[in-house]
Amino acid sequence: MLEIAASEGTIELKYLDEAGFCLWSPVSYSYSKIGQQKSMEQTQKRYGSRISIIGLWQVGESYGAF
Repeated sequence: MLEIAASEGTIELKYLDEAGFCLWSPVSYSYSKIGQQKSMEQTQKRYGSRISIIGLWQVGESYGAF
């Protein structure tokens, strides 16, 4: 419905996405080869090292890096 309205010029449709990253990778989000056990050394937790990224895209528009 929104895409139809955008194609008719009634609205400007923009897509928004957010992602977060940190230096500490939880074991549940890691990979290992089949048949090998997953293990990670326990280190001190690092606070304040999370990075959040937000992206915005509109069909037909080109933006440079910020």
